Amino acid sequence: MELEKSDIKPTKKAINGKEKVDYDIVEQELELKYEKSSHDAMYKVLKYNPIDWLNDKYRKFLDMHQLTEIEGQLQWWAAYIYIKEILRLLFNHKVENPHKTLFPEYGPGIIISNHESHFDPFFIGASCHRRIRWMSKIENFKTPIVRTLFTNLGAFRLDRDNPDPGWEMAKEVIDSGEWVGIFPEGTRTEDGSLGEFRTGAVRLAIEKKVPIVPTCVIGSRAALPKGKLVLKPARVITRVGLPISYDQYDINTVSYQDIRRLSDELRLKVIDLMEGNYHIEGEPKAQQLSIGEPKDMAEKPKGNPVMKFFKKLSSHFLQLWDDSWYALLKSLDVFGVKDYFGSFIYHFSGNIVHNLCNLMLPYKVIDYDKYIPDKTETGAIICSNHNSEWDVIILATSFQQRGHYVYQQAKESLFRYPIVNAWVRSCRAFPLKRGEHDVDSYNYALERLKEGKWIIIYPEGTTNAGGGELLEGHTGAMRLAIEAKVPIFLVGITGTEDVYPKHAKMLNFNKGVIMKAGEPFMEHQKYWDKPMPNYNELKDLTANMMVRIKNLLMYDDIRA
Repeated sequence: MELEKSDIKPTKKAINGKEKVDYDIVEQELELKYEKSSHDAMYKVLKYNPIDWLNDKYRKFLDMHQLTEIEGQLQWWAAYIYIKEILRLLFNHKVENPHKTLFPEYGPGIIISNHESHFDPFFIGASCHRRIRWMSKIENFKTPIVRTLFTNLGAFRLDRDNPDPGWEMAKEVIDSGEWVGIFPEGTRTEDGSLGEFRTGAVRLAIEKKVPIVPTCVIGSRAALPKGKLVLKPARVITRVGLPISYDQYDINTVSYQDIRRLSDELRLKVIDLMEGNYHIEGEPKAQQLSIGEPKDMAEKPKGNPVMKFFKKLSSHFLQLWDDSWYALLKSLDVFGVKDYFGSFIYHFSGNIVHNLCNLMLPYKVIDYDKYIPDKTETGAIICSNHNSEWDVIILATSFQQRGHYVYQQAKESLFRYPIVNAWVRSCRAFPLKRGEHDVDSYNYALERLKEGKWIIIYPEGTTNAGGGELLEGHTGAMRLAIEAKVPIFLVGITGTEDVYPKHAKMLNFNKGVIMKAGEPFMEHQKYWDKPMPNYNELKDLTANMMVRIKNLLMYDDIRA
C-alpha cells in the first residue's frame, strides 16, 4: 500500500496555547493506493461508506460539548467486553503471563510489541486491564471503517513526515495517567521476523519516568497478514512480560548510544517472549509455541468431547462475566460513582456471608465494641494473623456488620481468577505483589489512609500453618502506619484453617471461627513526624505487634 499526498502543507491550529497539526485538513489531502487492483477498487467503494461520515459528525458533536474524553473511556470499556469475546471465539485467543504477574495496576506506562498484523492492537488490548492509547500511522486514519474504529478506541496519529505532534500527544497521554501503545519496528513484518527497534519508545520512557512492558503476539500474521484484507482462522497467543524501569537514566544526560543499546535489549526481551526463552525458578521451562502442528495434536490425550465442550463454554461464560463486571466498574469510575456501587455490593455480599455463617459457619466477635471505634478522625490499619483464605472474607464481614467499609490489600493471584477478580475489586480489594517491594501498592494504600480510609493488612504475607503458630511479620504495615500517622487495630483470628484448610476445594461446614480484638497498637506513634526508623527498629515494632496478635488467639481458651 502506498500513500499519495498533495503538495498542500498541513495547517496548524492553536489548542490550549500550543500549535498542533490540524489532521482533518491533512486527511482530506491523503489518498491511499493499494498494489492489487482488487484491493484498490474495494478501497474506493468503501471510501464513501456512511459509517465514517456519521462517526465524523458524532465526533464533532462530542468535541463541541467537551465529551470526547468521557466517551472515549466508555468506548474502550465497552470494547473491552465484546472485542475480548470475539477474539476468544474467532481466534481462540489466549493470554500468557509467564511470570504469573498482573499487568501493572497503578500509574501510566508504555506497552510495546512485535507487529505482524492490523489486529495486533486488539490482541494486546485484550491481554491487559488498562486502557491503551495506540500510536498509529496516519494512513490508518484514512482507511475506511478502520479510521472509525481506531479513533473511537483512542488511537492517535503519528505522521512519519512530521512526528513531533504525535510524540507530544504520547506525552500528554502519559501525563493523564494512561498507557501508550507503540510498535517499535515502525511497520508490520512480512515474513514473521522481528525488525530493528526504533529508539522512540525507550526515549519516551526515560523522559517521562515510566516503565515499558514488553509483549508479543504469536499467530496474528496467519490471521491477517500484511497486504491482505480477508481474515483467516488461526490460533493466537499474546505473552506479557515484566515491566522494565529506566529510572536510573536522565533524558538530559543519557547518550544516544545508551538509548540504542536499551532499545536493542528491549528487542531481545520480545524475542525471548516469542521463543519461550524464559525460566521461572521452581517451574519447568516454557516451551516454544507451535500452532496447529500435527505432532503436537497427536501427543495430546483425547478427552470426552462433550465434557471439553461444556468446560470451554463455562470458561467463556465466566470470563465474559468477569470482563463485563470489570468494564462496568471502570465505566462507573468515569462518572465518579464506582464507590456507591461498590458499597452496595460490599454490604450486600457481607450480609449474605453473615447469614450463611449463622446457618452453617458460625463465627463470633469478641471485644470489637471495646477496642474498635465506630469511626476515627484519621485512617486506620487493621492487622491480623492469616490462617486461611477464609480470613479475607470473614474478617471483612465482621467489620461490614459494624458499618465499616474497609479496603483490603490482597495477593495479586486472586485477581487472575474470573468472578473472584470482579468480586474482590467491587469490595475494595487492591493487589499486592508478594515477595517484592511493591511501591505502587504501598503508595495506593498510603493515599487511602490519608483520605481517612481503613485498610486490612495481613503482616505475615501468606497463610500460616494454623494452630496459633504465626509467621514472621513483614514491616510494610508498620511503615504505612508511621508515614500516615494512623493507629493499628489488632484482631486475632482463631479457627479459619478448619473452615477452609490450605489447598482445600470446599468449605468445612459447622466449624466455628472466633475473632478477638485487642487494644490498638500505638508503639509506633513516637516516630510520627520524624524520619522513618531503620529496618531493625521496624522489625522490632512488627515483632511486638505480632506477639500482641498471638495473645489474642483462643486455641488454648476453654471458651473456644
